[in-house]
Amino acid sequence: MKKIILPIIISLNLMGNVNDGVNKSWSETILLKPTKPLSDEELKDRIIYTQLAGAGLVALWGTAFWDYFTIKPVIKNEGWFGKDTKYGGADKLGHLYSTYLWSYGFSSLYQYWGMESDDAILYASLSSWSLQGLMEFGDSFSKSQGFSYEDFIMNTVGAGFYYLREKYPQIKDRVDLKLEYMPDFNSNVDFFTQYNSMKYFVSFKFSGFESTKDTPLKYFDVDLGYYTRGYSQSEDYRYEDRERVAYIGISVNLSKIFSDNGYEKIGEVFHYYQPPYTSIPFGYDMDSNSYVKPYSRGYFGDKK
Repeated sequence: MKKIILPIIISLNLMGNVNDGVNKSWSETILLKPTKPLSDEELKDRIIYTQLAGAGLVALWGTAFWDYFTIKPVIKNEGWFGKDTKYGGADKLGHLYSTYLWSYGFSSLYQYWGMESDDAILYASLSSWSLQGLMEFGDSFSKSQGFSYEDFIMNTVGAGFYYLREKYPQIKDRVDLKLEYMPDFNSNVDFFTQYNSMKYFVSFKFSGFESTKDTPLKYFDVDLGYYTRGYSQSEDYRYEDRERVAYIGISVNLSKIFSDNGYEKIGEVFHYYQPPYTSIPFGYDMDSNSYVKPYSRGYFGDKK
């Protein structure tokens, strides 16, 4: 998952353009704020330059740190959500969510440059999907990775869902795709693959339905989600510690609460992120074939 995030961040910093002699803040400089309205051709050129910069950085970084181009291309069958997969499928949802999230990031950037919303969401989805695909291609030349068609499919679903959600307001008003995550600062696993601390879920918002949007229910969502626990590569790993949990739950619609009180920008964050302990999940563990009570297992550690 860390491979998804890094090149996009860096590409925005290194994409070629000049300051034009105008005083700008550091954020305006990094994001290449236009000094005048850009034509459609200029906007598309910026997108192309961003993609080229991202492609170059993926190749350079992958060669230096991810053992790219050390073998002939290989395809690996990683599986989906089975109990014998490396992460129980959490990594697949990580690909879906990350592509979705970075489609949002690209769309925000393109609109910041002056692109119309409908065009921005299309080009953003394609941008995120293509960079993800490029990294998957690079993985095929890596001993430690290999090309995963499962990852490629989930990247496609993430980009496609972002486009559909933004294109059709009736979906956007009613559905969010979110991550619940509490980082473990004592873990020897990087923050982007701490699947023991993550939950991925879709929220159906009462605030988006006519019958409930003007009632107190508008501050709550119904969630359908999935998470895994105990899928560890540590030496003291125990098979019985594994959990693959599908769940339904109720969560607080923090986005609605903040936006109704005048904090729209803060509220925007909570369309994509749910803080821990602001939801009540009722799950079923497919490894033990048993029901899971809310928060019956902590966020941290591999053991039950």
